[in-house]
Amino acid sequence: MSAAELMYRASAAGVEMTVSQNGRLKLRADFEPHAELLAELAAHKFEIIAALSAANDPISPTAWLSRVARLLGTNPVVLLKRAHLDEHDLVELAGTDAALVADMIRASPAWINRPQRIEQPAEVHVAEQLEQQHTVQTATTASRAWREADVRYINHLMSCRACHAPTGRYCALGDYLRQRYNDTPMEMNE
Repeated sequence: MSAAELMYRASAAGVEMTVSQNGRLKLRADFEPHAELLAELAAHKFEIIAALSAANDPISPTAWLSRVARLLGTNPVVLLKRAHLDEHDLVELAGTDAALVADMIRASPAWINRPQRIEQPAEVHVAEQLEQQHTVQTATTASRAWREADVRYINHLMSCRACHAPTGRYCALGDYLRQRYNDTPMEMNE
């Protein structure tokens, strides 16, 4: 049986439960509860203390403000800067239902008449997209002549023992293929 079900049963039997200052479970009743119920309460004592403590713990003002802001589709800073809520409200209302406060704010003239973000017309976005485009040159977009020069040069470097590209040492054929590779334009002539 869960702690919530057990607490409900105890409440129905007239048992009041509280957590003392030192964290102990206190039971109070007008008449003696059944021994079965007392045994179950004792067995689930720690779960009941945790449930009662959680129910009595106040929500932090920051967490409460975040809930209200989320319900309104904005952020907490906007609510404070535009004076929809102030620091005193955070202290006084932090334990109340965030949905009720959000509904109150939605109904206020300050919220209804708040400045809205103005969306830019679509043609401005289209004009921005038509600005200069940059083409990235890669081996797949290169001209056929460049790809052929690249393949011949690389194949030669891989098979020639006299050529060593990192040090700039090439045989006569390797030097010719490197020069041809460097002189061939990558862009296609249209």
